[in-house]
Amino acid sequence: MKKCQASRGIGIRDKVERGQIAVSFVVLVMLFFLLAAALVDAYSLLEARNWGYQAAQQAALAGVSQGRDWSGLVSPPCTGGPAPIQLDGATAQTAATLFLKQEMNQRGIYLYASDIRALPDYEGGTISGYPPVRVRLGQMRGYWSMSQPSVGVYLSFPVSTFLMSIVGRPLVQVDVFASASVHQPEGACIP
Repeated sequence: MKKCQASRGIGIRDKVERGQIAVSFVVLVMLFFLLAAALVDAYSLLEARNWGYQAAQQAALAGVSQGRDWSGLVSPPCTGGPAPIQLDGATAQTAATLFLKQEMNQRGIYLYASDIRALPDYEGGTISGYPPVRVRLGQMRGYWSMSQPSVGVYLSFPVSTFLMSIVGRPLVQVDVFASASVHQPEGACIP
C-alpha cells in the first residue's frame, strides 16, 4: 500500500514540475517576443534617423552646389585676393527642396515637414529660431550660425513602430538637421 502512495506522490510531483516548466517556457517565449519587438523598433528608428540625416545632408549639398552665385567671379566685389563666393538664396533653397522631395518620394514618405534656409552672404550669418526643434548633430534649438555661405535643411517625418504601436504609439516623429557650406578660396578678399 505504501508503494502505491509513493508512486502517486512522484506522479503528482512530475506533473507539477511539468506545469512549472510549461509556464516558464511560455514566460520565456513572451520575453523573447518582447525583446525581438523592441529590437525591431530600435533598428527601424535608428535606420530611419540615419537615412533622414543622409537625405538632409544631400539636399543641403545640392543647394550649395547648385545655388552658387558665379557673378562675383566675373566682376569681383573686392581686390587683394581671389574673389569670394556667395549663394543665390532662392536658387539654393529651390535646389535643396527639389532634391529632398525626390528623396522622400523614392522612400515612399509623403507626409513630412521640411524647413530649408540659406545664408547667402560671403560671411554666412545667423538665423534665430532655426532649426525649430533640438536635433542630434545640430546646435541647440533657436540658433543656427555659420561663417560661410550655407544651406540648412531641417526634416521631420513619421516612422511606423511595431512594439510601440501595441502600447498606443504607432508612429514616432524623427527630426533631423544638416547643413552644408561653401568653402571660400584661401586668402579670398571678403568685401
